[in-house]
Amino acid sequence: MCGRELRSFDWGIAPALPPHWSSWAHEFSAADFGLDVYWGLRVPAAVLCPPCWRTLEPARTSGHLARNDAAARQVPLISPFFTNEPLLAIIRFLKFSGGKTAVPPIGWWMANALQEHLARSSYGAASHPLLVPVPLHPSREKARGYNQAALLAWEVAERLDLDVESRILVRAKNTKSQTKLDPSERAANVKGAFCLFRSDLANCRNIILVDDLVTMGATVGACIETIEKASPASISVLSAGRARG
Repeated sequence: MCGRELRSFDWGIAPALPPHWSSWAHEFSAADFGLDVYWGLRVPAAVLCPPCWRTLEPARTSGHLARNDAAARQVPLISPFFTNEPLLAIIRFLKFSGGKTAVPPIGWWMANALQEHLARSSYGAASHPLLVPVPLHPSREKARGYNQAALLAWEVAERLDLDVESRILVRAKNTKSQTKLDPSERAANVKGAFCLFRSDLANCRNIILVDDLVTMGATVGACIETIEKASPASISVLSAGRARG
């Protein structure tokens, strides 16, 4: 973000963090992030320099996804960050520039935020929740080469010893990008976009839906409405960032 070279920083020295960051965030500078690419070759996955990491805006507690139906149960929304320009730059790099090196560090933050949430939740980590990535349409996943939500889900799963299940939901409708659409257009764009493929895998399970960002909630909202037909025990949403409010 700032244009300085990553190699100019000593990553062994933990930089001072702003006081509103979580205490476990101090461990981030000591973590060894890399991406295994070929026969033990690891690509560094620092992505941002220490000063630029500190420009992200931490979301200390989980929120809730707004539901249109007043009778619908609240869905916890767990994110390590609020969305700002540096986080958007990381997610654009991941989605549109083949930037899979962003997965290990962002997954680290997401895993810690989820672990903190599970420790406070009523069902706890013992229930072994199931991570379900928001699916891409097959044509878009083929063009991109991967589903970024699935990569993040697997990273979190590995860190917390959880399971990932990609067969519950399928994206049957190749929707337009949500980026430039207003709230009503976003909801209409994803209406009917998702279908249950293996509803039995979600029945009576604690489902954690995983996506990169939650902005207005239309995409994850459509996924939630679909998964609810399978009668899960609970549904939560985990994302790298969410909009304030």
